[in-house]
Amino acid sequence: MAEEKKTPVAGAKNPFAKQKLPTNRISWIQSYPRSGNSWIRAFLHTYMAQLDEVNLANMSRAFAHDSNAGIFEALMREEVSKLKPADIGEKRPEFLMRACAQSKGDLVMRSHLMQTDWTGKATFHPNFSRAAVVVIRDPRDIAISLAADMGMPVDAAIANMNQPQFALLAKGTTPQPIGSWTRNVVSWAMRPSMPRLFVRFEDLVENPRREMLRVVQFLNLNLDFAQFDKALAATTFEKLAEAEKNGGGANPRPDDRPFFRNGGAGQWREGGLTLKQIVEIEKANAQAMLIMGYDLETVEVISQDEAQARRDAAAAEAAAGEIVIE
Repeated sequence: MAEEKKTPVAGAKNPFAKQKLPTNRISWIQSYPRSGNSWIRAFLHTYMAQLDEVNLANMSRAFAHDSNAGIFEALMREEVSKLKPADIGEKRPEFLMRACAQSKGDLVMRSHLMQTDWTGKATFHPNFSRAAVVVIRDPRDIAISLAADMGMPVDAAIANMNQPQFALLAKGTTPQPIGSWTRNVVSWAMRPSMPRLFVRFEDLVENPRREMLRVVQFLNLNLDFAQFDKALAATTFEKLAEAEKNGGGANPRPDDRPFFRNGGAGQWREGGLTLKQIVEIEKANAQAMLIMGYDLETVEVISQDEAQARRDAAAAEAAAGEIVIE
């Protein structure tokens, strides 16, 4: 007689049941590309390493990219080129577990990924995540910066940013499912898999001392005001651009396409975008932009009740103006 097959209880399967989980966890510095991720990490590295000057190369090594293909291959003993994107998603929880296990303490890692289920596995498994600093930037400015960074037309950058299934495919990295700007931001706002601190790029520009202090306190770091001030002074946009120009970056770039290109906010208001491009971005991202505190210039967002009230008022006005012939 054939052995009876037992149906597993839903939710009972634990992929890590036979493995001792590492005690170390990852604190994430997360953002959509070109949102200020590097600024936060540069400050944190300078502060935590107690440096007088920023060191971009050491920062990149200390705070690794979660999509670095070299790190993935070293930990997983597999070649990224021989794996499909689905394979990367399937192996991501184990990759994070190994990263935590091999570390001497808690890690800080950067990411651009949205929180999602990648081939059924959470991109940010709560077993390996301590917390996340989520950097948000006005998508109208991101479009300008992304186009310059990738050497593409602004219209192409906007098309990518508005694509829900968008994934970054770059040399030296594993595939990065970042989604559209709205999908990425909303995934971090609505999926509470870990404690999160939201920091707007525009607030960083306006008051870097206040915002960096929020980051230090959120990450529960020892507060040393003397070192805090040193790190703050060492990581102004001008200092970061100078460090890159002097060859301090981990990945050298062409002189006409520096990574630290423009440290300001509101470039889109200064002729960086056409009216058509502003409309396109706002129509695709209006609700998420409002949630994150960004005013809309060309799109009005109203509730269903307000929409119905406007339709009723228009119908009443049209009826009042009718000419009835008896």
